[in-house]
Amino acid sequence: MKTINYVGKSVDEILEQFKSEHDVLEGEYEVNVIDKGTHGIFGLFARDAVVEITITNRYYERKLKEFLEEIFKRFGADYYIEIASRGKTFIATCHSEEIGKLIGKHGKGLGALQHLANIYLNRLTDTKVTVIIDAGNYREKRREQLVKIVEAAVERARKFGKVKLDPMFAFERKIVHELAKKHKDIHTYSEGLEPYRYVVIEARRRGRNNEDRKHFRNATT
Repeated sequence: MKTINYVGKSVDEILEQFKSEHDVLEGEYEVNVIDKGTHGIFGLFARDAVVEITITNRYYERKLKEFLEEIFKRFGADYYIEIASRGKTFIATCHSEEIGKLIGKHGKGLGALQHLANIYLNRLTDTKVTVIIDAGNYREKRREQLVKIVEAAVERARKFGKVKLDPMFAFERKIVHELAKKHKDIHTYSEGLEPYRYVVIEARRRGRNNEDRKHFRNATT
């Protein structure tokens, strides 16, 4: 996720420098020795060591967990957090008897926490990563609600031509787009600016192919 190149007198010296500069634990980084270097003879022909060190997902998983735990402590509630990652996606599953405090009305608290977690973790990496936070199976329950919302909106779009849904979080809009795909006579796109961005569900009409392609670029945002 983050690779750093070091040049020093020896590999051991480089590793000590790396550990002093970064809050890493054993097993959270990988070392690739490009050149071990040499002290030469009486200082002649000396060559510095060159090492490439990569900070792995285990480090970012730990840092994300620590970040979320600190927030949960402020709620004064018992909690348990599981972190898993695959590539550049990190999934945090939060368990608590008082999880409703975290989720908030209409999932706003959960959405805000996920937004903060994304900002935090992306500041630690060199490449863009995605953090997904779930609590109390909220996302699964929300998906069930969205299925009903989309089906009703599709019927209204067929009748009236176009339906604008209420503003949603990005992950919710993505689900809406995916659910609507099974309806060949319907296409969807997003409009508006965050946090008021919403999905438009529209019935396809002949001669609309060019407009459909234009909207497709925004279909998953």
